[in-house]
Amino acid sequence: MLMTNLIAPAPRRALDRSRGFGLLQVLLLISVVAGLATMGYLQWRERSAINSARQERQALAQADRAIMTYASVTGTLPCPDVDRDGLQDCGAGDQKGWLPSLTLSLAGADPGVDVGQLRYLVQRGGGENDLTVLTDSWRPLEYNTAGRTFASMRETPAAGTYQANILTLTDLCQRLETGRTTPYAAGMAEVRAPTVRTVAYALVHPGNDDADGNNSPFDGVNASADPAVEDPSRRPLLSAYNDIVLEKSYLSLFIGFHCQPLIDSINTVALAHDVVEQVADLREGNIESAKQSIAFAALSAGITAIETTATVLEGISEAGNAAAAWALCAATLGLAVNACAAAPQHTAAIVLTGVSIGLNAVSIAANIAAAVMAGNALALADSSVDASTLTCPSADYSQALAAARAEVTDATNDRNAIAAELATKRIELTAADLARTAAINTLVARLRQPGSSSNIDDRVPPLLVAADSWETNSFAVDGATRRRNNYQDAVNNWNAQIATYANMIANRTTMLAQLNAEIDALDLQIAAATTPAAREPLQKLRMEKSSQRMLLSDPVELQKQYDDAVTARNTAQSNLTAAQNDLTTAQANLSAAQTAYQTAYNNLRNAGRYTILVGGGPATVIGCSSTVSGVCQSGDFNNTDAIRDAIHDLMGASSTSPHPDSKYLLPIKIRRIITALEGQLGHAETRITDARSLVTRLENLAASPAPCNITGRGVTPMEPATSMGILIQVDQKGGIR
Repeated sequence: MLMTNLIAPAPRRALDRSRGFGLLQVLLLISVVAGLATMGYLQWRERSAINSARQERQALAQADRAIMTYASVTGTLPCPDVDRDGLQDCGAGDQKGWLPSLTLSLAGADPGVDVGQLRYLVQRGGGENDLTVLTDSWRPLEYNTAGRTFASMRETPAAGTYQANILTLTDLCQRLETGRTTPYAAGMAEVRAPTVRTVAYALVHPGNDDADGNNSPFDGVNASADPAVEDPSRRPLLSAYNDIVLEKSYLSLFIGFHCQPLIDSINTVALAHDVVEQVADLREGNIESAKQSIAFAALSAGITAIETTATVLEGISEAGNAAAAWALCAATLGLAVNACAAAPQHTAAIVLTGVSIGLNAVSIAANIAAAVMAGNALALADSSVDASTLTCPSADYSQALAAARAEVTDATNDRNAIAAELATKRIELTAADLARTAAINTLVARLRQPGSSSNIDDRVPPLLVAADSWETNSFAVDGATRRRNNYQDAVNNWNAQIATYANMIANRTTMLAQLNAEIDALDLQIAAATTPAAREPLQKLRMEKSSQRMLLSDPVELQKQYDDAVTARNTAQSNLTAAQNDLTTAQANLSAAQTAYQTAYNNLRNAGRYTILVGGGPATVIGCSSTVSGVCQSGDFNNTDAIRDAIHDLMGASSTSPHPDSKYLLPIKIRRIITALEGQLGHAETRITDARSLVTRLENLAASPAPCNITGRGVTPMEPATSMGILIQVDQKGGIR
C-alpha cells in the first residue's frame, strides 16, 4: 500500500510575525513623522511672526512719513477716513477712523498702504486743539515801545496793521504749542495709559489676526469708536492683544517740523522791520537804538562765527572719535562691541557738521541784512553820522579754517599709518604662511625618519583640523564674553537712568524750582565772565540744566522717557539672557574642541611602535613615539623627542590646546587683522574726503561774505512799507531757508 508523507503547514500566526511591519512599528513611525512635522511647523510660525512684525512696523513708519509730508505741504494734519473710501472726512468732527490713503497720495505723500488698513487717530479737540484746521494762529512778534518787550504777536487789520490770513506751517506749529500746554480734558484724542495723555496723532496696525475675538482685526480700545488708542508699550497678554501703536506727541511734531528755527527766523526779520519803523518815526530819538541794533547784529554775527568754529571743532572731534573707535574695533578683531557699535554713530555725526555750518552762514547773512537796514536808517536820521565809521558785521573763519586744514593733515597721516601697518601685516602674513607650511612638513618628516612614509601619516591632518576648530571656538568665546559684558553694562546703565527718571517724576515740582534758581545764578555768572574761557563751562552747564528743565516742564514727555527707558532696559535684559546662553554654548563647544585637540595630540605623541617605509619600499623599519617607558624597544627608530619638538614648533608647547600665536594659528590671526585694517583704511579715506570738503566750504564762506553796504550821508533809508513787505514775504514763505 502506498504511503504519503504529509507535512503540516506552519501556523499562520508565526508566519505573519516573520514578514512586514507590525502595528507597533507603524505607530512608532507615525509618531516620529508627526513630531518632525510639528517641529517644522513651529519653526515656520516663529519665522513668520518675526517677518510679520517687521513688516507691520515698516508699514507704520511709511504711513507716519506720509502724514509728516502732508502736514509740511498743507500746514494741517489730515482728517480720518470714516467711510473707508480713502479720502479724509472732516465734516462730522470725527477724530478716529482709517488712514486717508488716497488723500495722502493726491498730496504727493506715499502712505505705503491701501485704503482701510491702518486705524488713524488725530487731535480735533476743538478750537486751537484741532490740528486738522489751518487758521491764522501765529503772527510775528512786535516790539512794544511802552513795555519795551518783544513778546506779543502783531495785530491784524481789525486792531493793527499786519496782513491777515498768512497761512503756513508756523500756524500748525502754534497749534502744536497750544496743544502741548493744554491740560487733558474729556473728548480729546488720547492714549489709554496708566496716566491718560493727549496725543497729536496715532497710527494702529492690527497685527496678523483678531487676537481678542471681538470680530475686528483691531484689539482693545483700538477697535472702538472712542477717540483713543492703546498705550504703545502695551504687550500681548494671554495672546489677547497683538496691535502695534505708533504715537506722535505735540513736542515730537514741534521738533520734527523744526518749528522753533522757522519762528525765530521770521521774528528776526520782524525785529529788523521794527527798527526801521522806529528810525523813520522818531529819527533823532532812535539814533541810539539804531546804533545798538547795528552793534547787536555785529555781535550776533560774531557769536554765530564762533559757533561755526565750535561746530567745526566738534565735527573734527567726532572724526577723531570715529577714527579711534574704528581703530579699537580693528585692534580687537571686531570683539570690542561698544567701539564697533559707536564707530558708525561718530561717522554719521560728522555729516551734521556741514549742515550746521550752512545754517550758521544763513544766520550771519540775516544779521548783516538787519544791520544794513538799521545802518541806512541811522545814516539818514543823523546827517552827522559817517556811514564809513559804522561797524559792519563780519565773520572770522580763520580759526575754523586752521582747524579744518589741520584735520586734513591728521586724517592723511592716520590713513598713511593704517596703510603702512596694512602693508607690514601683508608681509608678515606671507612669512607666517611659509613658516606654517615648513613646520607642517617638518612634523611629517619627523614621523617618517629615516624613511619616506609611515603608517601614522594620517594622524597629522586630525591634529590640524582640531587646532582649527579650537581657534574658531576660542574666538567665538571671546566675542560672546564681550557681548555678555556689554549687555550687562547696558542693563546697569538703564537701571540707573530709570532711577533718575523716577526721581524726577516723584520730585518734579521741587526740582523745577531748584533748577530755575540754579539757571538764574548761572546767568549772572555768565554775564560777569570776562573771557570766553571763563564763559564756556558756565554756558555748557546752563545748557544741560535747561534741557533738564524742559523735560521736567513736560510731565507727559517725562513719563514717556521713563517708559522708553523701562522698555530699553527690558530689551537689554533679554539680550543679556540670550548673550549668556550664547556664551555657555560657545564655552561648551570650546571644551569639546579642546578635548579633540588633546586626543589628536596624544595620538601622535604616543603613537607607539609603527612602520616606516624606507626608499619607497619594500624595506621597512620600526619607528616609535611614546612617553611611556618600555613601549619603544631596542632596535626601534625612536622618534619620540623629534615628534614632540616638531609638534611644539608647529602648535606651541602645551598639550592641552594650541597657542594663538603658534606657527599654525598665527596666519589666521594675521588675516583677521588685515581684514579689520582694510575696513579701517576705508573709513580713513572717507575722513580725508570729509575734511577736504569742510576746508573747501569754509574757504568759500570766507572768500564770499554776505554783502554789507551801509552807504554815506543823505542816502534814503528803507521805508517801513518796504521792510514790512519783506517781513510779509518771509512770513508767507515760512521763514528764512
